[in-house]
Amino acid sequence: MKVRASLLFMPFVNNKGVKIYYLVEGQGVPMVMLHGGPGSHREWYACDHVNSLKDTYQLILVDLRGNGQSDKPHESNAYLTEKFTSDIIAVLDDLKIEKAHCWGYSLGGYLAFCLSRDYPKRFHSFIIGGAHPKGLTKEVLEILKRVREMLKDGADGLIAHLKERGDDITPDSERVFRAMDYKAINAWSNSEDLFCKVDEHLPELDLPFLFYAGEEDEWNPYPYLVEISKKMKKAETILFENKGHDVQFVEGLVLPHVLKFLDNMEKYS
Repeated sequence: MKVRASLLFMPFVNNKGVKIYYLVEGQGVPMVMLHGGPGSHREWYACDHVNSLKDTYQLILVDLRGNGQSDKPHESNAYLTEKFTSDIIAVLDDLKIEKAHCWGYSLGGYLAFCLSRDYPKRFHSFIIGGAHPKGLTKEVLEILKRVREMLKDGADGLIAHLKERGDDITPDSERVFRAMDYKAINAWSNSEDLFCKVDEHLPELDLPFLFYAGEEDEWNPYPYLVEISKKMKKAETILFENKGHDVQFVEGLVLPHVLKFLDNMEKYS
């Protein structure tokens, strides 16, 4: 599918009654990009990710259900992982794309693991940051419980959590947080299978994977990424010292490793 290097599409696709927003930039081999949560596709414009990739890849930036400009159901059963993954396939089908690379971070990274479980034949490779497939450890479950309680206070709760972990909250980012739909956020954060164990299939996959994480990421037991990658056929893990969950947004840190991984794709064939 030949596309222009400039912005091409900004449509919605209707997946069983839920509208999913996406846009397409660039030309070349398709790459689906899945943001963290709560958030939107706009995260990918940080640190020049889009501008650095769009001359070589057709970037498909999706707003996950419950986020951005996509529909935001208020029922937790609308956020089962199989519904998230079917949204992404609906986008690919809408664009008539048979296979793509997938890059996901945080919530998007976890859903990339789910895509590799549900639809492995639709992808060339997976790049996954700030996420793991082990399921909730005792420590992370305690963090999640605390965050869920804080989210009941809406934007005030989310901002308090982000400040607690050391994030810099600018006036612009605060406006974004206060505009979010917290009934939807509370619904998907309480989904019954979101962040459950999703690793049994990984050693059998004949697909390239790149994992990356900050060693101080409270959400991510990074030693497990090293462990599971050693059990997989085509996987590698990059760890960043003295970095936390915001590793994605550190200028010039992650992108060179992603580009090297993509440039060396032939070694996995």
